Amino acid sequence: MTMSSNFNRVRRAGIASFAAAVLVSTPVWATNLGYAVDSNNWTFTGAAQVDILNMRTNVFAKPANKRLIVVFAAECAVNAAAGNTSAWVDVDIVLLNATTGAVVHTAAPTVGNGDAFCASNGTAGFDGWASHSVQALIPYNFPAGNYRVGVKARLNGGATGGWFGERMVSVAL
Repeated sequence: MTMSSNFNRVRRAGIASFAAAVLVSTPVWATNLGYAVDSNNWTFTGAAQVDILNMRTNVFAKPANKRLIVVFAAECAVNAAAGNTSAWVDVDIVLLNATTGAVVHTAAPTVGNGDAFCASNGTAGFDGWASHSVQALIPYNFPAGNYRVGVKARLNGGATGGWFGERMVSVAL
């Protein structure tokens, strides 16, 4: 093999690597379809799942065969008895019928109460405030139509109260 052949082979490999890097590093833009923001503090109690105050987006159109990405972020704390480090608040991101407000889909991975959004730290009362976020997907094969996204919360493991501040939910295509 000649020096010229080796040089050409290395040059072709370099060009291919550069082209692959350009393809991989191409920016991806998301289109925001809906959102809700609230900076006020809000607390809740009780055993039932509740709508998080003001966490319902505007109505948006979900296109056919498109996946939606939903992000919920909030400052969160849990009220529990002293010594209880097993109490938690879970959240469910839900797709709502735009007309009736009925839940038509709960987005994975937020289905059920097994996903702790925030937890108690063993101190009695609200303590250990921290900001958290969770991302969820509405499947591409979910029917096209007009929807809203909402966020629901539930107390678990002996929690006696949940607290949310500085919260937002956003839906992107």
